Amino acid sequence: MKQKFYLIVAQTSSHAVSDTQDEFKVMGSSLTTKKLVIIHPGSKHLRIGRASDVNPHTILHAIARPRRKNGPLHRDPVLIPTVVLSKENKLLVDEMFQSMRGTLQSCLRSDGTPRPATSAQQVATANKQCTPIQGSVSKLQLVTKSDVEDYIIGDQVLYAHPMDQFNVHFPFRHGDLNIHSGVGGSMSSVLADLETIWGHCIVNLLEIPKSELKHYRAVLVIPDIYNRLFLKELVSLLLTHLGFGGCFLLQDHVAATFGAGLGAACVVDLGDQKTSVSCVEDALSQRATRIRLDYGGSDITQSFHYLLQRAGFPYKECQPQHPLDAALLTRIKEGYCHLNLDFCGLRDVNFVVERPGVPTLRFHVKVGDELLLAPLGLFNTEVFALTGQDKRGQGQANASGDPEDPHDANYLRETSRRAHKEALENQSASAASMDTVENSANAGGQGDEDLVVDSLAADATPDDQPQQQLLYSLDQAILHSIERCSSDEMKRRMYSCILLVGGGAKFEGLSTWLHNRLLLQIPFQFRPEQTEIIVGPKEMDPSMVAWKGAAIMSALESGQELWIRPAEWKKIGVRLLRERAPFYW
Repeated sequence: MKQKFYLIVAQTSSHAVSDTQDEFKVMGSSLTTKKLVIIHPGSKHLRIGRASDVNPHTILHAIARPRRKNGPLHRDPVLIPTVVLSKENKLLVDEMFQSMRGTLQSCLRSDGTPRPATSAQQVATANKQCTPIQGSVSKLQLVTKSDVEDYIIGDQVLYAHPMDQFNVHFPFRHGDLNIHSGVGGSMSSVLADLETIWGHCIVNLLEIPKSELKHYRAVLVIPDIYNRLFLKELVSLLLTHLGFGGCFLLQDHVAATFGAGLGAACVVDLGDQKTSVSCVEDALSQRATRIRLDYGGSDITQSFHYLLQRAGFPYKECQPQHPLDAALLTRIKEGYCHLNLDFCGLRDVNFVVERPGVPTLRFHVKVGDELLLAPLGLFNTEVFALTGQDKRGQGQANASGDPEDPHDANYLRETSRRAHKEALENQSASAASMDTVENSANAGGQGDEDLVVDSLAADATPDDQPQQQLLYSLDQAILHSIERCSSDEMKRRMYSCILLVGGGAKFEGLSTWLHNRLLLQIPFQFRPEQTEIIVGPKEMDPSMVAWKGAAIMSALESGQELWIRPAEWKKIGVRLLRERAPFYW
């Protein structure tokens, strides 16, 4: 069916396609990596740069616009906000943290000696004598309405003056477009924000005039679990609104394997607001193995703050909903939290609180096992109830119908049913003539027809139906993903190579902890000779592996057939993605 559809497209637009292919050959011979722009949008950060760059530019993926006079106010938080817990749920969270403390107390260090644990009371006693050191008056300045014409972009959003009431928008939330019912939550508003943010970065960071973008091509790194409608709008954004001369889409897990130089791996992406797992082999993400969980680094930060409060955190005025405090807590978490059992006892944590117009405050505090308990939430996800309980696993949803694509999944499903139905009716008719029993043949034919529809629906269930599962821990999500591989041999290959990417994979000792958890649970018949968990391949920052992989793939000669040009996108539309996308559409 796919091949026939391609012939139909070629006949309807043969001149456009042939002209485009000739242009591809000309550009392919002269195109350099300096003419390729790689865009990797995330829920918190945007990574953008030329394919020739060593590292991308990384900025806060947010925009702030002055609120209209008497208009409604909307502010997306930097951290996923906490929720008010009932007494029962709060007790369950505290019991889980206490159980995790008991686990740490029973662990041994690498030299075989018992590991001394610390209690919240011990840490609180040590911090009672802590008083902040006052410094000079901060020179930090907040951004006001008078300082901007229309918007604030990137890290400057953190410094937007609260009295000026900016509307703050993060275009991506939980790894997908941030569509909501509030101000700036419509599809057109989110796309306008993306156009402004990406266009600003291209002009000011990459120093490419917008008028020259027709000579550049873009690679957009998309989530492994995607929404087809959103992808169509993003392609239009790149080709029509921003004016790139070509683009193609690449799933982040596939890009990560290119960045790590792996042919097959179970990829685990630990983002700020979501954790995703899928099995990738030969540059194809296996659809049935995809799982996305709505927790990530932001949930770990909120758990860390909860633990600090119970341990007598001296900075009593800390408010995670405040952008600067959210950034401070994130820096402390990234700088000090770990999963290394050799680090034990009370540790010194130093940080500076800076506010405009007031003296800076330098804190020297003591922190104990809270540094391990926060990231251990990845394996004890019940503690993430602090930020809400609706974090169940979900898979790739069924394709929705698109009026621009007459050969969409609905069409293929219905035509397949009719074809199978007609084939079985012919078989039943033949059987009737041989048996010369017309009544029984008709009854059998009716039964077969019902069977066909049911069997087709059942066959579609594993891959097409979204997975609504319980809340998985990190190790459980990996096991569930690999278990859905199509063959036993593929399962063994996936268990032998697990790739951790994303900003949440930077905790020291995470790979060792995950390795020990998995070894106890891998089914015996699928156990490989060695299970390798890779973090930061080729000494790369785990958060940049996918971006680097997209840069590598964009320069490959075999990738030249993936490019979509503005002229053919305008003429053929979303049907091109069915033919050109390097993943199942």
